[in-house]
Amino acid sequence: MRVHHIGYLVKHIERAKEAFSSFGYVESKAVCHDAARDADICFLKNGDCVVELVSPRSEASVVWRLLKKLGDAPYHICYASEDFERDVERLKNGNCVVVADTAAAPALEGRNAIFLSVRNLGLIEIVEDTRLE
Repeated sequence: MRVHHIGYLVKHIERAKEAFSSFGYVESKAVCHDAARDADICFLKNGDCVVELVSPRSEASVVWRLLKKLGDAPYHICYASEDFERDVERLKNGNCVVVADTAAAPALEGRNAIFLSVRNLGLIEIVEDTRLE
């Protein structure tokens, strides 16, 4: 597995894009709505570093409470897996607990993604291997 992106909760995507642009980030994928998570998502890139901006649309969003608790902040690391099912099983049999089951990720061309909580590390996401161009 390799690091794919850092997930960053934000109240306002456009304001966050502007702030990240002052550090050399450029939009690599336009804003996309993830209906299942009731959130808007956008990817920014600076060299090899990719940031995913996630902004809940309403209190029904799965990340609403987390944004209220943390404010604008990074909240997960995503890893791309070339063998998604094997890597997820290995992690589930280790020290990881599934917090959001495997589902298609609209912002990543519908590839499978899963969220796990890792003891002593926090929240991670695993996505089927994909490269943001």
